[in-house]
Amino acid sequence: MKKLAVFYIFLMVIFKINICFSEEIYTPEDFKNIFLEEIKKKIPWIKGEFYVERLRIEPESISIPKNLSYKASFIAHPKLGSNLLILEFKNGDFYEKVKIWGYVEAKVPVMVLKRPVLNKAILSEEDITMELKPLSRLPQDVILDKNSALGKQLRMSLKAGTILRYSHIERPVIIRRNQIVYIVVRGKNFVVKAKGLALQDGREGAEIKVKNISSKKILWGKVISSEEVEVAL
Repeated sequence: MKKLAVFYIFLMVIFKINICFSEEIYTPEDFKNIFLEEIKKKIPWIKGEFYVERLRIEPESISIPKNLSYKASFIAHPKLGSNLLILEFKNGDFYEKVKIWGYVEAKVPVMVLKRPVLNKAILSEEDITMELKPLSRLPQDVILDKNSALGKQLRMSLKAGTILRYSHIERPVIIRRNQIVYIVVRGKNFVVKAKGLALQDGREGAEIKVKNISSKKILWGKVISSEEVEVAL
């Protein structure tokens, strides 16, 4: 019985040692996490949820203790899409290399229409929501900031689920043709206002023609509010 008990204890010790060893060895999941962390470090301006769509590790079977330090270097500049990372581990006088190839994607919040919106409508909170979408598959002019969409006017009718783009929106017209406005002239120490007549529709920041009602002079000015057009000296 004593011999049998010793044998069982021996097996338990061996089993625990094997578990300990397995915990100290880099796993494929560890390599995946290292790969993602290195990607995030290199492209920090992308604020999104990074993930790996496909991953390959070479060699497929390798045992590297976790207490070994490594140097990470990418082949080509890291980006969304295909990347190759080389990990070089120093083990005494020897070096071991691990190649990690992965296809990286990042989901970012974008503005999506919750309901159909007609042409010329002004976008409000009730019209839009935020959804996570893969960044590399989005158009270049996609709207990532809600404040860039709110209060803007649609240039076309759009259906529910449409990802909003800057080409879909424009500033709304805030001054209408034949509207009475104030023509504003600013100097270093003064501001002069005179009544004028808008000769064109105008959006905020746009240049339009206005006529000074008193002098009948026609001027070009910048729309700065729904009632004011600023004329440069």
